Amino acid sequence: MTDNTSTRPAVASITQAEIEDGKMMAILAYIFFLVPLLAARDKKFAMYHTEQAIALWIAFIAIYIVMTILTIIVNQISSTLGCVVSILGILPWLAYVVLWIMGLMNAIGGKIKELPVIGAWGAKLNLVK
Repeated sequence: MTDNTSTRPAVASITQAEIEDGKMMAILAYIFFLVPLLAARDKKFAMYHTEQAIALWIAFIAIYIVMTILTIIVNQISSTLGCVVSILGILPWLAYVVLWIMGLMNAIGGKIKELPVIGAWGAKLNLVK
């Protein structure tokens, strides 16, 4: 049973057979998204999860860069505050792991469900054509 929470026509038209056919590549998308991106372009379910995985990766990298710059700037002002900001830098890692697990579980379960917060970005950026 699928959970079609997306309003995109291409996603809404994914059949159960397409889900079963693309499930392994969808799972691989969260491990190394280049594999399904290069090898499973014709599998809608795999491309949906590849798009979600790429959006997650881009968001994490952007947040990591911002946190690193913020830590450097705040550390110049106060080493104590810099240490606090550095410790808070663990939060993006935790958020990434939680979202990664959610995406992986959706792929394993054959669900078509956007990741919270960043899932809609994949569709807006049209990362996978």
